[in-house]
Amino acid sequence: MSLSQEDLQAIRTIVEETVNPLRGDIEALNNDIKEIYVMISDLQKKALSANQFQKLSLEEKLLKLNSELLAAAKQAGITLPR
Repeated sequence: MSLSQEDLQAIRTIVEETVNPLRGDIEALNNDIKEIYVMISDLQKKALSANQFQKLSLEEKLLKLNSELLAAAKQAGITLPR
């Protein structure tokens, strides 16, 4: 029992009609997974740097905070009083 060319063409058409619309969904899911991976990676880096911050001396912590505050103020276009 072999399939005719007409049967094979009908199968190809059905597969194309079923699979092609899913390709966009699969690509979207793939992109979402990549974004989630990047977000998780960023969170892990932040947690690591938070642990490193806790290990700093009080003076080092204050200097780091001051540096970050000055950088944020500069980005916002704010001049902080000294």
